[in-house]
Amino acid sequence: MRIILIVVAVIAAIWVAPVLISEDSGLKFGVSYRVLFTLFVLFAGFLFYLLRAPEWKPFKSTPRAVGSVGLVFVAVIGAIVLLANVSPQFASEGQASTGASSGERGKAAFFDPGVGCFLCHTVATSGGTRGPDLTHVATVAANRRPGLSVEDYLKESLFSPGAYVVATFDNIMPPFGDRLSPEQLKDILAYLMSLR
Repeated sequence: MRIILIVVAVIAAIWVAPVLISEDSGLKFGVSYRVLFTLFVLFAGFLFYLLRAPEWKPFKSTPRAVGSVGLVFVAVIGAIVLLANVSPQFASEGQASTGASSGERGKAAFFDPGVGCFLCHTVATSGGTRGPDLTHVATVAANRRPGLSVEDYLKESLFSPGAYVVATFDNIMPPFGDRLSPEQLKDILAYLMSLR
């Protein structure tokens, strides 16, 4: 009975916790992740149940034992393949609707785990700290590199981030020019230009 209560509590946490996470955090746990974690918890609970179950007699013949192991293997691999095909683990949510502005699409791309900007950069208290805070980057960039406009500085930062590295930070940012589409780069640039 205790195992059942623990399994129910963990499954409830899996389904309730993502609702409590702020949209601005950049963390997203879709239904596919929750289903996968729920299945894992159910499987783990079943294993703990088996540990406490009364003894059962092993298979009477080797072919039956091997056949049972093979059946379980095929069932598990089949379930994993089916889950991967129905809901790919790392699929991005895609661009925002066509009615969204370039800046709005850029914000969505900035906080998209597939792009990863927010993993190193903070905007309005959300994001990582391995790179400079970008909350007011359009204002700060105006004085960052003499002779470069805000737009040119931000373009350089996206295409050649090692050309100028902000003091106290390491040169760890990869160039995004060949990693993102021209549309994504344009949208992210528009978003960064709006951060004043």
